Amino acid sequence: MPVPSSLAEPDVVVIGGGTAGAVAARLLATWGHLVLLVERDAARPALAESIPPSCIPLLETVGVRAAVDAAGFVRGGGNTVWWGGEPMRVEPFPGGRLGYQVLREQFEAVVGDGADAAGVVRRRPATAVRVAAVDGGHEVELSTPGGREVVRSSWVLDCSGRAGVMARAHRVAPPEGVRTIALIDTWDSDEGWALPDETHTLVESADWGWGWSVPVSRTRRYVTAMIDPGATPLAGDSALASRYDSLIRGLPALGALLRGARAGGSPWACEATPYHSREVAIPGALFVGDAASMIDPLSSFGVKKALASAWLSAVVVHTALVTPEHGAIAMELYRLREAAYVRSAALALGGLSRDVVVGGGTPFWIARAEAEVGESGGESSAAIDALRRDPEVLSAFQLLRDSPSIRLTPTAGGPRSTRAVVRGNVVVPEEHLVLRDVSGGVRYLRNVDLLALLDVAGRHDDVGAMYASYARLLGPVALPDFLGALSVLLAKGAARVA
Repeated sequence: MPVPSSLAEPDVVVIGGGTAGAVAARLLATWGHLVLLVERDAARPALAESIPPSCIPLLETVGVRAAVDAAGFVRGGGNTVWWGGEPMRVEPFPGGRLGYQVLREQFEAVVGDGADAAGVVRRRPATAVRVAAVDGGHEVELSTPGGREVVRSSWVLDCSGRAGVMARAHRVAPPEGVRTIALIDTWDSDEGWALPDETHTLVESADWGWGWSVPVSRTRRYVTAMIDPGATPLAGDSALASRYDSLIRGLPALGALLRGARAGGSPWACEATPYHSREVAIPGALFVGDAASMIDPLSSFGVKKALASAWLSAVVVHTALVTPEHGAIAMELYRLREAAYVRSAALALGGLSRDVVVGGGTPFWIARAEAEVGESGGESSAAIDALRRDPEVLSAFQLLRDSPSIRLTPTAGGPRSTRAVVRGNVVVPEEHLVLRDVSGGVRYLRNVDLLALLDVAGRHDDVGAMYASYARLLGPVALPDFLGALSVLLAKGAARVA
């Protein structure tokens, strides 16, 4: 079947119809671009996913929250954890917020319907077998039931997950001894589950790895054993089934929970080793979601990362198409954000692994506790957090509290830098402050615009008037955040007492 002439040269070809691909395609189509979404029709076992409530703003931003809410997924209230030999911890999400416990294929169907509604052209089944750079874009060769086809486009998004149609050539091998295989089966209990909260994700550490369970209905849970096949060998389907059974039933908490429940009886294995790429942005193409990097499933942030990566990739491509002069800074922003995801996930995995290693340790956890993490290239959130305890900042805060009248003025010739930020659906360059002891330029602290604050502070004689003026101009912010930002400006040399 030939490609219709109207689709022979779409603005963007998106390879992969999972969460990242469907979301990126939907956004770009919503913003007026012609998008071709290429989807394989490969059968795969259903997988359960835990989506934390911190994903809800992203679901709203990409326009699918209402559809997700209407899909009838279990609303998860938090996590119940048995970790590092410690007693059970029941950890509700802050503020009683609820996430979602979903089957991946059902969740992907919901976001796929959103792509349809936005006017994305979906080609399935189709496989991208070759992507080649040409003048002004790329040629994408597709294999379809009707034969081979070639499509030209200005941009390509590789959202093909672990397959990495384009991204695989840029993959970094995982650290030695850090490979993860998920052994998965379903369990049913007509009476429900004897838990403090049956909607919770369950996590339990073991010498060989960890157990993980997500409910997808009142009576059914997916239960997974995360192992390293080097330390816990597998050999054939029959050995896999017996190995899974012995691992899960041997867990003190999950094993006891599953007594009397019915196993599906045919566990399957799924590759879950984390990885990342040396490069995620090349001329005319971005690697998105799991194609760019896969974070360890222990974080339960896989879907969140896919949503965030898809949103930013769409913003970057839209920027390059409508304001080409900002394309380079948009690409660099994408590189920095992807590197930050990888670094944050690796640091979290290392910390959790060290909690298990305390007092001993097995190869599974020692390898993960010792895995090195490269530099992210992004701004240091640790440095920002350290400002709260910085003696200079605390002293400046006390000065503001003790002064009935005070006027601040920007430091003459204070250093500035230009950095890329997202405004709406485009990336633009904006001026940032260079603060002493803080790496990189800073524009916002706790949602307070530092440059706007500098301007406001120079026009009033007391902090109350500054706060009221800032709120009128930019909207309300929490008073402690406002005072903290003001203290940082004063302490780090961006402002002085007039």
